[in-house]
Amino acid sequence: MTKYAQKFKLDVIQEYLDTGYSQLSLEHKYSLPKGTVKRWWATYNQNGPDGLKLRHSRREFTVDFKLYVINYYLNNDLSMSEVASTHNLLCSQVSIWFKLFKEGGLEALKPKKKGRPSKVSK
Repeated sequence: MTKYAQKFKLDVIQEYLDTGYSQLSLEHKYSLPKGTVKRWWATYNQNGPDGLKLRHSRREFTVDFKLYVINYYLNNDLSMSEVASTHNLLCSQVSIWFKLFKEGGLEALKPKKKGRPSKVSK
């Protein structure tokens, strides 16, 4: 997946505001994937310029936060992408959490140990 600098994203959003070009025409102009400007615009509206920054570290979420996001999705009449932009998450992350919760309940949201098990006996 291509990553774009925050300045470029802000420049595209500013051009959208200043010129009145459609989001689709800006995507064509800059050869961006379909829906990119729409997603940037939603994130910018929800979280301001800081929402468009690249993340350089992994974020870890508690079970309580995951459950809160799932309940927020279920109790409000919003799409997953709207819930994700509200909480500054990726839409796919909300979808994964919802699927895990549906299939395995609260236990499935708990963090799992990562990596290959050790072959060395202690």
